[in-house]
Amino acid sequence: MTQAASKPARKTRPRNPKAASRIASLLRRQIITGELHPGEKLLPERVLQEQFEVSRPTLREAMRLLEAESLIKISRGQHGGARVQKLDISVTARQVGMYLQMEGTTLADVLQARAFLEPPAARLIAENRSMAVLDALKGNVVAAKQAYEDSNPVALAEAQTDFSEILTSQARNNTLSLFAKLLHDIVHMQMVDLTVKTHSREGVQKMQWLSIRGREKLIELLEAGEADEAERFWRNHLEASTKVVLSSYRAQMPIDVLREGDEA
Repeated sequence: MTQAASKPARKTRPRNPKAASRIASLLRRQIITGELHPGEKLLPERVLQEQFEVSRPTLREAMRLLEAESLIKISRGQHGGARVQKLDISVTARQVGMYLQMEGTTLADVLQARAFLEPPAARLIAENRSMAVLDALKGNVVAAKQAYEDSNPVALAEAQTDFSEILTSQARNNTLSLFAKLLHDIVHMQMVDLTVKTHSREGVQKMQWLSIRGREKLIELLEAGEADEAERFWRNHLEASTKVVLSSYRAQMPIDVLREGDEA
């Protein structure tokens, strides 16, 4: 009995890393410059292969490069394909947090960086005097007072970090806002931990109330358009707050940005 002749293997064009990188670069530019918009679907794979004159493995390698950068999302199935997506800053912020933790960065270090970012943001808001921004800040203080009266340390810490986010995100400076966003999750996690662990200590609640009053004072300066004084006041406020943290918390210990479940 003779063995049936095996069917010849189908030949496929090899993957070309250089071509994949070139294709990814061209599509990346179209996405970043707005030629391709978030939510927009890329051309079908077959069409892109013909357009770039490459094999399927090479095109798919290019798609993987873009997907790894979170510029596109690839779905499978009959109605699948590659779709442009808006960059998620939280992904970058998480990587920044892990990098800082691996470098042994302390909370004191992070708070010092925050003190460099927020005072100039206060100046910009005072110069612009947007009622929408001022109303958002006032609403935040109302929430902070409620959390204080309810003796809710988590909500109190969240209100504190949200106040900072409003300041930096509404200052009309994209670069400043970006750097602040990279630090926001780090500061938020550490401040919640700090507030919960120190809430019952003697004198802490008085300091929490003074912090709320400090935010009210800043809003008054912003509303009055006192840009110089607003920047100076908020810098002094943050420096004083950092000293309190240094004296009452493990501010010289490395930060911990890992959420519950990350170590599972």
